[in-house]
Amino acid sequence: MLISEIFGFGVDNQSPEARSSRSQKRCPFRSTACTKASKSDPIGICSLSDGNEAASLCPVRFLEGGKVFRDAAHIAFGEGAEIAVFPEIRILKVVQEGQKTRKIGKVDFLIGKIESDRVADFAAIEVQAVYFSGGETRSPMKHYLQHGTLDIANSDRRPDFRSSAQKRLAPQLQLKVPVFRRWGKKFFVVVDSHFFASLPSFKSTTASNSEVTWLSYPIAKSGDDYTLGAANVVYSEWDEIQTSLREGTPPEPADIILELQTKLDSKKPPLRIKS
Repeated sequence: MLISEIFGFGVDNQSPEARSSRSQKRCPFRSTACTKASKSDPIGICSLSDGNEAASLCPVRFLEGGKVFRDAAHIAFGEGAEIAVFPEIRILKVVQEGQKTRKIGKVDFLIGKIESDRVADFAAIEVQAVYFSGGETRSPMKHYLQHGTLDIANSDRRPDFRSSAQKRLAPQLQLKVPVFRRWGKKFFVVVDSHFFASLPSFKSTTASNSEVTWLSYPIAKSGDDYTLGAANVVYSEWDEIQTSLREGTPPEPADIILELQTKLDSKKPPLRIKS
């Protein structure tokens, strides 16, 4: 996939607004300076694309227009609910001997339902972008900013959905989902459509039985830019997700015995010792 968005705008967009955003190193999705990897010299690459739909490299990319918050609030609290968005809330307390209590388990966002200026309810939103394999991205970004075009030979990267799901997302969910499950609160996971399509299959459930609600967004090409489309909503149970995100399926013990025997009989057998 090729680099598709730099500092919030499609690489084909050469409008004054896009040029200004790049020169100021701004993130239009949260209306602040981009801080990805560095505050002074950020890597402003938002996504990779196959030419039709993009895969997000940055979780902030999903904040376009506040859509994810409205979609989650509609499901969690019903139509017309007033909400407030609370970023990076830690939900677990850890007490270490001789030290003060500290909190861990940072949730990307909590959305609070507001009634008469009071928080009446809440739900969690975890946002997951994708990592990539291949070379670094700072040099192709700098080439683009200097020349206004991609260096095609150095702008192709492969999204690593498997690593992102099983090494990053799964541990985060294992830490946080059981807490919200115990509380009976909604837990949403926001990903792009490429990411969701790469996940191992799992059974869906009904909205009322959902413990993990997936909001899968296409980031679709629209003119010179990319736009967050309508979410594909998938309801799931936590046990199903845990099983699907495990690293592969264990073989039969007999298969392991056969593999070990093959190695034992090889020209370079393993070390043999007595207990």
